[in-house]
Amino acid sequence: MEVNSLEILFFTRFGLRLKLHMNIKNLKKLVKVIISVIARVMPLKKQIIFSNFYGKLPGDNPYYIWKWAEKHKIKSIWLVNDLEAARKKYGDYSFTEFVKYRGIRAFMALSTSQIWVDNVRKPWIPLKRTNQLYIQTWHGEPLKQIEKDAISSLDNLYLQWAKNDSQALDYVISGSDLSANAFLNSFWLESGKEKILQIGEPRWDLFNRTKVTDFSAINSALGLRSDDKVILYMPTFRDSKMDNEAIKLDFDKLISLFDSSYKLILRLHPNISPTFLNTDNPRIVNASQFGNPQDIIARSEVVITDYSSSMFDAMIANKKVILLAKDLDRYLNNNRKLYLEYRALPFPKFYSENEMQSFIVNQLNNEKNFDYSGFIRQHRFIQEYQATERIGQVILNRLNNTGKKTCIY
Repeated sequence: MEVNSLEILFFTRFGLRLKLHMNIKNLKKLVKVIISVIARVMPLKKQIIFSNFYGKLPGDNPYYIWKWAEKHKIKSIWLVNDLEAARKKYGDYSFTEFVKYRGIRAFMALSTSQIWVDNVRKPWIPLKRTNQLYIQTWHGEPLKQIEKDAISSLDNLYLQWAKNDSQALDYVISGSDLSANAFLNSFWLESGKEKILQIGEPRWDLFNRTKVTDFSAINSALGLRSDDKVILYMPTFRDSKMDNEAIKLDFDKLISLFDSSYKLILRLHPNISPTFLNTDNPRIVNASQFGNPQDIIARSEVVITDYSSSMFDAMIANKKVILLAKDLDRYLNNNRKLYLEYRALPFPKFYSENEMQSFIVNQLNNEKNFDYSGFIRQHRFIQEYQATERIGQVILNRLNNTGKKTCIY
């Protein structure tokens, strides 16, 4: 049985709280602690446990690793909040089981699965066992400062989660020097560089232009013809309702600037998209409930955003990226600082709709406006489109207990 001082300390601390606050919530915590202790005498299972943004349906970087696992017939467990929706959407995935996020079964699965994959901090984890492997994929190349670099904007509970998570993780995936340096500086990592896999992001692999991508499923889901061209508008969600007013555009005017072969796809936060779409224009499609935005980026010709890391995804996909920051000063004052000077980003940037509209009419077809090569070289963005396969090899090595070391670069 694997027992260490951290586990005993956690149990002791919990016990002290339990004496003071004996209720159902604390009782559930106590049950999880007991389960984690019991589970440590059980053999580890050759399976991968996935999570995406605290229990959302499969998505982001973990989604593409999961697709690889399914292809290789490796058992996967997804921790999700909506079991019914997950089973309905992915019921034909033969090697996958869906388990309630933060439930007792999830805790047991975490205690007995050989591989963990997540893209955000785990707020509730049993202590990791000796032969378990935890791969933290994160969720994009950070433009906004994160973790320790943004410590003044994070609450104490999250900071404790983040520090515990950093102690548990074995690898964090990076797609550039930008994210690698951010992780080194802000992730409370022991062994520093040894834990960073600078190999690109799994969600970038579908941008490989040497392979033909089948967009039939996306076309069907969004009502697109195969010859339709796509402009994707995907801004950052703001916490304040007033701040979200900056996201509103004259969408009818925007699509009218393009010829009839184009359609405008809107990827907004689901909470605000219904109130922002007061149009029945057939050339405008609301994709706010659509699965992975990277699939739409791959299908697009033009991507319009503001402060989202999707700008880097679209750059790697070699799309025309336009930044519209109508509320730049307010955003910078009310949100976290940025790792890069916004005005120095390599994309055409505008601070009003009129400016952007004029650019679209007069300059959109000038390819020189969309040359990112110098920026990509400067920050060493990885464009090898092999991140999923390389992570897969790390997983196979651990599942097969080969003991092989992973080449980081």
